[in-house]
Amino acid sequence: MVKLVNLSVLSAAALALSACDLPGSGLADAATLHADAAQPELVEERGGDAWCDDFEPGEGGMTDCALRVDGQRFVYFDYLTDADGYASEMVLTQHSFAGATLATSEPVAVEPVHGAPALRDLDGDGHAEILFGLMSGNVNTVYAVWREDADGVFVPAGEVSTYGIDSLELRDGLIIAPSRGSAASYYEEASRFGPDGLERVYLLEIDHAQRHCQLTEVSGAAEGLDADTLIAACESRDWED
Repeated sequence: MVKLVNLSVLSAAALALSACDLPGSGLADAATLHADAAQPELVEERGGDAWCDDFEPGEGGMTDCALRVDGQRFVYFDYLTDADGYASEMVLTQHSFAGATLATSEPVAVEPVHGAPALRDLDGDGHAEILFGLMSGNVNTVYAVWREDADGVFVPAGEVSTYGIDSLELRDGLIIAPSRGSAASYYEEASRFGPDGLERVYLLEIDHAQRHCQLTEVSGAAEGLDADTLIAACESRDWED
């Protein structure tokens, strides 16, 4: 359980979020939000001068860094190490560039991960979510998803498992997270945000050896979706030999 202490309520002006579209993905990142801005001294005071989105894809995991949310706020990720130097917890703090601490999380349990935290607008509503790795396997990484609440403070909203943040896709209003199952099998998990956070809509298994797709899980949130249409669309893909 992650507990947040809300120390301040942001003004409406501070909540204005700008983001740039990633070509073809339907998502948005924050890579250019700080491109022309001098680095705030406050970031250096938090223990490092790294911006999370300065790392190359797959790099920067378990490294203290900051994400600029907009022109008023940034989020700092502080990885805590034990006596052996092993990072097993992370504390996320939300700050204003004016110097106020807006919220501080309790330590979040983490394991070694590939890639640094990032901002992405997962559902295309114009407001970015925070994603940071909780654990990585050989291929897939489990990411925590944090979303802004009514006060503009990021709070936990669920998890997704996928190859990497940039593999996530917004398709027909659903957040699609592809992941690897075995040498020839893959999964596509479709989800959307509900009142209590991310809700799984369906899980699709894709067998490239058999060129076959099947729904392995369908939730009540899938109302209105046609299973045959989903499978037909999946199997009409350009299968790689």
